[in-house]
Amino acid sequence: MKKILFVIAALLLAALSTYTWFNSPPPLMHDEAFLVKPGESLHSVGVHLKEQNLIRSVPFFKAASYITMQRHIRTGKYKIYKDMTTMEIFRKLASGEIITRKVTIPEGFNLYQIAERLDENDITGEGKFLYAAFDGSFLQSIGIRSLSAEGYLFPDTYVFPEDCDARDVIIMMHKRMQSVLKELGARGDGGMSVHEILTLASLVEEEAQVPSERPYIASVFHNRLARDWRMDCDPTVRYAVKKFTGSITLRDLETDSPYNTYKVKGLPPTPITSPGRDAIKATVKPMKTSYLFFVARNDGSHYFSKTLREHNKAVLYYQRGEKVDFRDNQKL
Repeated sequence: MKKILFVIAALLLAALSTYTWFNSPPPLMHDEAFLVKPGESLHSVGVHLKEQNLIRSVPFFKAASYITMQRHIRTGKYKIYKDMTTMEIFRKLASGEIITRKVTIPEGFNLYQIAERLDENDITGEGKFLYAAFDGSFLQSIGIRSLSAEGYLFPDTYVFPEDCDARDVIIMMHKRMQSVLKELGARGDGGMSVHEILTLASLVEEEAQVPSERPYIASVFHNRLARDWRMDCDPTVRYAVKKFTGSITLRDLETDSPYNTYKVKGLPPTPITSPGRDAIKATVKPMKTSYLFFVARNDGSHYFSKTLREHNKAVLYYQRGEKVDFRDNQKL
């Protein structure tokens, strides 16, 4: 009887020693990023872990799925630390504890600025994002009926996986925009389509430096649209010539482009930037005014006018510094 117990104890000790050895970190292991590719098998993942000296045994790694009763591991990029056991690595991959990046996309960012911000934060490559953002068949498949994803991606703070597929980034940001549009009642059934709402909201976003002025700027654009006037919106010229910083010139204003609202009536073909919630709200529910013009006061705010005569005086006063018979008592 004692002999049997001794044999059992010896076998248990041997099994424990074997388990401990296979489960322990391999020698010379160091911290490393590890990528699980979409559709990759458990065996393939185990082989790659072994090749990167992160586990001792592929069969033991596969056995971990039976020990933990977890059959699947999740796609993504993981941080594996040098003191992690094989069981700890398997549990991490099975739970999907991938490396993530937090990024803020400000209101008023266009596609090119979004692409640069995502690239800077190791979320997705700038070129890959822009390719997906202009891929017509992909955009159609997710419900974006436009030349690009411009204006259809909601500016917000997001947490994305590191090295994320650009299409997944666009899908997530577009879903957020759809949610906001629904919250604001911007369904495109009130005389303007969703595309027109986002396009006009992008103009409001670009023009408004003072948040409280968004409803007034939106009212000016609505009033001009109702009269079939040109929008005369400087940011559309910037977008047409891809000149996102510095001053626009008279030559820029003469650019032949459907985005140059100094030369064409109505809205540009697409949004020109990412409008935020307040710009969309101001567009969907514009303030009722008689304003038809506005000019920058050079402090971020604007002076709004009902007539061209009043507007011209404000332009001379604020933009050219001329002494004219003009008093600014406007309080919005």
